[in-house]
Amino acid sequence: MRDILALKDLLRLTSDTNRLRILCLLTKKERCVCEIFEALQLPQNLVSHHLSKLKSLSLVEERREGTFIIYRVNKKAIDRYRRLFDRVIKDQKI
Repeated sequence: MRDILALKDLLRLTSDTNRLRILCLLTKKERCVCEIFEALQLPQNLVSHHLSKLKSLSLVEERREGTFIIYRVNKKAIDRYRRLFDRVIKDQKI
């Protein structure tokens, strides 16, 4: 049941179109907020909000570069959630 709840949280978080677009953008290369909101044509505060949500499940990591914060996909977390998805879908007895 714990796995199902964790997967539910992931699916709920990534079901938002803008969050999914941000993840897709960050899989190509790491970027700062200004690059993300320009590329996706979204307000900066909305991008920051979505990044915060993505960080809450460790899907996105950040690092400081001078005055900029650079965001990237956390590949280890993505792999962990991929394995969780497989485990729940393949092995779960309901």
